Amino acid sequence: MKRKISLGILAYNEALVIPITLESLFQQTLFTEPNPNWEIEILVIPNGCKDDTALVSQTLLEKWLQSSGIPQITGKICEIPEPGLANAFNRYVHDFSDPESDYLIVMAADIQFLEVQTLYSMIQVLETQSEVFVTVDKRIKDVAVKPAQNLKDRLSTLISGLSGNNPVEGSAAWISGQLYCARSSVLRSIWLPTTLPTDDAFLYTMIVTDGLKSPENPNRVILAPSASHIFEAYTDISRLFRHEKWLIFGQAVNQLLYADLKAHQTEEQNIGALIQQRNQQDPLWLNQLIQQKIEEKNGWLIPRFILIRRFKSLVKKPLPKAILFCPLALTAFLIDLVLAIQVNQEMQEKKGYSNWVASGSWGK
Repeated sequence: MKRKISLGILAYNEALVIPITLESLFQQTLFTEPNPNWEIEILVIPNGCKDDTALVSQTLLEKWLQSSGIPQITGKICEIPEPGLANAFNRYVHDFSDPESDYLIVMAADIQFLEVQTLYSMIQVLETQSEVFVTVDKRIKDVAVKPAQNLKDRLSTLISGLSGNNPVEGSAAWISGQLYCARSSVLRSIWLPTTLPTDDAFLYTMIVTDGLKSPENPNRVILAPSASHIFEAYTDISRLFRHEKWLIFGQAVNQLLYADLKAHQTEEQNIGALIQQRNQQDPLWLNQLIQQKIEEKNGWLIPRFILIRRFKSLVKKPLPKAILFCPLALTAFLIDLVLAIQVNQEMQEKKGYSNWVASGSWGK
């Protein structure tokens, strides 16, 4: 069956890393054993980069396209001046990707594939299971595959087991912005607020709830079999804590945003169209909304699940293993609590939002 597939690589200052990512990408069976009935486009979207991400990507992409000689595979660079992951997502999905694409693959510019059939496997699930909207792969920290791990590496790997997101192949899973494959019609119904801090949770919620209109249906997002990639883990304590605070902050923003969107959603206009309209009227509308909601609420802003997620992950483990992980879960909870208090205080002081959003599209 003829298919059109678009792959978008969202990149922010990744000139040093993206060559490794592209080399890993070109080793995927999707490209080494191409299906003659599948047309594939590779789009790199450097957003607000201050380095040579666009030039490096163009050089490597053109070189590979010429050497591969596969006519149904094309590629180009779509550079945009504004930084921001949400804006890059909107431009890729709604402006740059082929409007006739059946599937859209969104990936980060700093990952490496662990299994060569990852992308093919993710597409195949969508091909064979019509009830699935999005497929994801398994995220593996780079420290987990190191031949010799130090103490920080081992702790980082163990804490991953307490994240609450350890699905089984073929079962419901969480969306990671690092890599996912979706039916084009699904993503094209979604717009992200231009200054949204974190995209993963917002995308997931929009997909499994029909844009906040229905109860959650987690089986719309499935972990594909034999599919995985490696990403750089945070082992430096200060970077790790800053990243965790960013995620907590993003979840708090999402909860305030969901409440507002529900209040303004109408039967005639879905949430995607509402966000698109607001983005066009004022790209910074979310900043103003959150400041307004903080002033109105004037109290605890952090979602409850942030503080219970470590213990919820223990429920899925066998009893002996759960008991073994209990001290680690308690430690992780205490750290989450301290960071949540800090984030809540910074949001109340009206400093966190504008400062963090201005720090870069990845929140690093």
